[in-house]
Amino acid sequence: MSVDSYLELFTTLFGWAFYGVLWDVLVSTGIVYLPFLGILIDNWREPAQGGEFGSVTGLSLRRMEIDLFIALLVVVLAGQPAALTPLNAGTLSHQPQPTATDPTPATATASDSQSTYGVTGFTGSPATVNLPVWWYAVLSMSSGLNHAVIAGLPVASDLRTYEQQARLATITDPRLRQAVSDFFSHCYIPARSRFQSAQPSSPAITALLTTYGPDDPDWLGSHVYRDTPGYYDEMRPPKQIPGWPYNALRDTEYDPAAPPVWGKPTCKQWWEEGTAGLRQQLIDEADLTAAGLSGLVVSIAPGLATELQQDAVARAVLTNAPPSWSNNELVAGNTANTGWLATAENLVKGGLATGGVVTASGLFSVTMTAVLQALPMVQALMLLSIYALLPMIVVLSCYSLAMMVTGAMAILTVKFWTVLWYLAMWVDQNLIGAMYPDVNVFLQIFANPGEHDAKRMLLNMITTSLYLGLPLLWSGMMAWAGIHVGRALSAASAPLTLPSESAGRQGAAMGKAVVSRAGRR
Repeated sequence: MSVDSYLELFTTLFGWAFYGVLWDVLVSTGIVYLPFLGILIDNWREPAQGGEFGSVTGLSLRRMEIDLFIALLVVVLAGQPAALTPLNAGTLSHQPQPTATDPTPATATASDSQSTYGVTGFTGSPATVNLPVWWYAVLSMSSGLNHAVIAGLPVASDLRTYEQQARLATITDPRLRQAVSDFFSHCYIPARSRFQSAQPSSPAITALLTTYGPDDPDWLGSHVYRDTPGYYDEMRPPKQIPGWPYNALRDTEYDPAAPPVWGKPTCKQWWEEGTAGLRQQLIDEADLTAAGLSGLVVSIAPGLATELQQDAVARAVLTNAPPSWSNNELVAGNTANTGWLATAENLVKGGLATGGVVTASGLFSVTMTAVLQALPMVQALMLLSIYALLPMIVVLSCYSLAMMVTGAMAILTVKFWTVLWYLAMWVDQNLIGAMYPDVNVFLQIFANPGEHDAKRMLLNMITTSLYLGLPLLWSGMMAWAGIHVGRALSAASAPLTLPSESAGRQGAAMGKAVVSRAGRR
């Protein structure tokens, strides 16, 4: 039998184990027999109130037989755990949905849960638990229905995983962080200043901007600076760079007779050449901190050029760990036509205008991530509670047939949440694809804080609403249907008791007539 989460592997066993314990307590205290006593009293009291005349006694016995038969049937099917339908821990399994980071996830079982459940928490679960026949059938049907529906739905791409992993990519090596800051100060700032000052326009630059986007000059690995003569190909840092050997043809400012320990590569070499290049080091750092982000980018955008794939990974790391310009931080943002007072004013206005959007977008993103992780756990614990409390419902309903259907609908409702969450995920992935049709723009912007925050906030709001709203809508619909099903069952069983009720009323009328005649005499 399949379950829908890692935790449900154990809550299912514990829930039905608690069911057995509670049922045994009700049996040992005699509470399970009270509904039978109530049936006897009701079927004696109502005809007796109408008088002992005609066929009232026979019809009362017939009604009592019917009610007792139904009660015994409910006890056998939905009350007493049966050895005929055991729930074995070895038969429970959970098959996680494939993700971009784990396309072939391992099947989890109670003995190998692929988690800490059953190891340091929820330990001691029973190996076998006997279930009532009815509830075992309900569990089997609901599990089969869930997996059949999910298997029939279209496969959803896993674009959200990229966002989550891209947010984790950062620089943990302090030496690499310093090297990036040095590159920012010694290569990027001079190149950008030269580009902004010259405003060059040529077919080659236009082609680069068309290929790599109009914002290409706004980051360290810009192809405009790397592929346009006079920028990274000529610029060099003013100090030696560890890891780059001395080159006499390039490092002409040093005496070949007394070469330095390290050389000074060009900015183009420093960024892109070999394993010592900053871009490759950033990619390695992304794979280290974000569990193979570079491979994830390739799987999401296999048709994208290798350069664009590598740029997307490097930009994700730089977004989360931006370099700092250590030369003169006061110059940035303090141009001659604004001054420090105007800059401060613009900063306050911009912060008030965009701070709320950025904060709200980040809050929704964090909330959605937490909700997605918590929902299967809430579902598993709710099912445990339902299983554990079913004995009380069975007894307090006086072994009603309507209770069996209502309880089955409750279990089916909660377990069907898994299908609704898959539907919400499918809608979310398609909305992302529709709002970011250009995969290169998606890789660069979707996980980039501060870019298109209103659009990302809209996506997060819709997704969170779907994950929470669909189960609420479904549960409300099932509650409405359950009420009508209960009423239909009551109406269907009414004809069985109608003759005795009619006989009781006729007996009462006859009794009143006899009493009135005796009084006249």
